[in-house]
Amino acid sequence: MANPLYSVLSFTCALVLLIFMNQFKIVLDKSEKTDKDFSRLSNWVTFFCIQDGIWGIFSSGTILNPYYFFISSSISHAAAAILAYIWLSYILNFINIERDKAIPAKVLSILLVIFQIVLLVINYESRFIFDISNDGVYVARLGKNLLYYSQYFTFFVIGLFTAYRTTHATNAGDWRHYATGFLFILAPVLCGLLQKVYPLAPCNSIGSMLGCCTIYAFFISKISRNRDLSQKAVIISGLSADYDLVVYVNITKKFATYFQVSEKFAPLLWEGRNASSLQSFDNFMKRIYVPNEYCEFIENSTIEKCAEILQSAPYYTIPFLANIDEQIEHCRLKIASDKSNSEAFIIGITSVEQEYRLIETTQKLRKDLQQTQIIANQDPLTGIGSAAAFKTMSILIDKQIKAGRSIKFAVIECDVNNLKYINDNLGHDKGNEYLQNCCKVFSNVFSQNSIFRIGGDEFVIVLYDAQYEKRTELFKKLKLSITDNSKSPTQCVSFAAGMSEYNKETDKSINDVLKRADTLMYQDKIKMKQGR
Repeated sequence: MANPLYSVLSFTCALVLLIFMNQFKIVLDKSEKTDKDFSRLSNWVTFFCIQDGIWGIFSSGTILNPYYFFISSSISHAAAAILAYIWLSYILNFINIERDKAIPAKVLSILLVIFQIVLLVINYESRFIFDISNDGVYVARLGKNLLYYSQYFTFFVIGLFTAYRTTHATNAGDWRHYATGFLFILAPVLCGLLQKVYPLAPCNSIGSMLGCCTIYAFFISKISRNRDLSQKAVIISGLSADYDLVVYVNITKKFATYFQVSEKFAPLLWEGRNASSLQSFDNFMKRIYVPNEYCEFIENSTIEKCAEILQSAPYYTIPFLANIDEQIEHCRLKIASDKSNSEAFIIGITSVEQEYRLIETTQKLRKDLQQTQIIANQDPLTGIGSAAAFKTMSILIDKQIKAGRSIKFAVIECDVNNLKYINDNLGHDKGNEYLQNCCKVFSNVFSQNSIFRIGGDEFVIVLYDAQYEKRTELFKKLKLSITDNSKSPTQCVSFAAGMSEYNKETDKSINDVLKRADTLMYQDKIKMKQGR
């Protein structure tokens, strides 16, 4: 009787295959017949392992029912026969056997399957292949060898095909492919021989599972290699589209292959684009580079420097200056590692002179724009904030008010007196001088960044933070700055002023505060005219 471990091992083989197939579905290409055939084979092997595990349950005596044990044994032998055919069908496709050779082999395998099933049907009555005793023990008869050898004749044929293909492989890739097929068939054959020696061990299930795992490992390895090769091709293709020179460098084999050499660089590559030595590329770099602070690495060996850089990064970009047709140009050297070979990498070189000029122009425009903004925010006559600057500040304050933030500020509005008289009688130059003197007075009392000229003779002062806390004191100091006793009209500083504070309960914008300050300023102007 079989040990209960028999079933455990068979079911484990089925579980391993289910896990592998779940992963294989991720990379399965349904357009490839080999992939679809492998999926079908794996599913059948999984079924075979499961029914072999069920056979082990009966054989171990866990379930004592001779009839069902007989049926399970018959199904097991039939599944093994069909598995041999599916195995042959798959391997013929895997090793690319010619159609005229594959068809006879498949026909022979089908005939053997039919022969084995017929034997199992006859065995139902005659029991000349196997039988089940009344106490639930599997008993092999003389006909068992006929069933066994007819089944393994199929595996023998498969082995001949794979051995032939492997020995006649013309390159490493084909040899690896056919050798995988040989290992694929070798696993079930060897385990099948062990099954004959140890009939109460699940050798067939283990061999079938190992064979499928061999193919699965081959597929994953091939996909990985193809992915690396495709990544390399994508990098080379991408660089070739935008770069003037693209070269593939292999440090171990000491060769360089040029995939792209533009007309700009072709005359400078004296050895020609068919040159394969690493020194030829280093010579090219030394020939074109212009000494400066960021391309010292070219003076020694560009190849060695690139290899050193790629030890810490998968790709890197280095700017340098190049002498091309007696013209100094800004260039870029890009390095990208080859993931399929740690000792190889790809180098791309392109001129970025237009890009560099565009950056220079952009920086100049940005600088000019900043200067323009400074000019726009500064009153050209007095040097204090302009009406545009005050508008910007008003927008910021209004946003804070709408956001419900707790802010404190006050607004002082000033209107210069006598400006029209000075302009009409002394000229606008004197009027400008008078305004400048008024601004000096304002600046002596308040910080300059809080003072704005919003009209010809109108000024606004916004008080916040420390100035807000001292607003009453500062406003009094401002009023005391008025002078009417100077001999020169332009030295007389006279203005009306009104101050209003922001009220959180009533004011919805800075304009509400400014209106109250404007009203107070006009009231002050009336008082000044009345001589009070």
